Amino acid sequence: MRLVFACAILAAGLLASAGCGGSSQKDKNQPAANAAPAVSPDEVGPMDMVLGKMDAPVTLIEYASVACPVCAAFDQQILPDVKTKYIDTGKVKLVFRELPTHAPALAYVGEMVARCVAEKKGEAAYFDVVETLFRTQEDWVDGDGPKAALAKIAAENGVDAASFETCIHRQDLVDLINNMVKVAADSHGINGTPSFIANGEKIDGFTNIDDFEKKLDAALGKASGGEGKS
Repeated sequence: MRLVFACAILAAGLLASAGCGGSSQKDKNQPAANAAPAVSPDEVGPMDMVLGKMDAPVTLIEYASVACPVCAAFDQQILPDVKTKYIDTGKVKLVFRELPTHAPALAYVGEMVARCVAEKKGEAAYFDVVETLFRTQEDWVDGDGPKAALAKIAAENGVDAASFETCIHRQDLVDLINNMVKVAADSHGINGTPSFIANGEKIDGFTNIDDFEKKLDAALGKASGGEGKS
């Protein structure tokens, strides 16, 4: 199935209002950038959320926004097969990094909720929340009550109302997400979502699962000492 990669950050400095029909003016509600905590461009760090085996030969970093409809399409149309063929078999580990686009103020909140759930229940719960956020975008991104919809998702994953309010005002999580954006832009020139890095190399030019798997096969070939196929 074809994916049209249309969610983009219109960068002005570090963070700007997102593409996918968004304005280029900075969102007055969007948090300011901050240098800490540190994020490694191509290596798994202590703040990264990882799906798969840590010793997998290919590290696939996905920069995505939980509010981006194209990211949701990837999650629903391509990721399941990638998980079955590459992640579950120990060939690839997926590192999900937050890069708020489309509705950035809402994306920040959704991504912070996923982080807070992970603190309570672990990395697997983080990916469960991310999948739920993708699947229910029409409720919390396009709906009339986004905060209530996000609070409901948080509650369903063990974060009560008081903890939810604390979570969405945590500056440390804002700083972390801001630094994800900075690393993406500074290290690989990434200005849109979803974007992918496989063992340090940016994946470009794919529109369907077959194309994407060819890119992963090429990365695996290089990791094993072969030339791989692109």
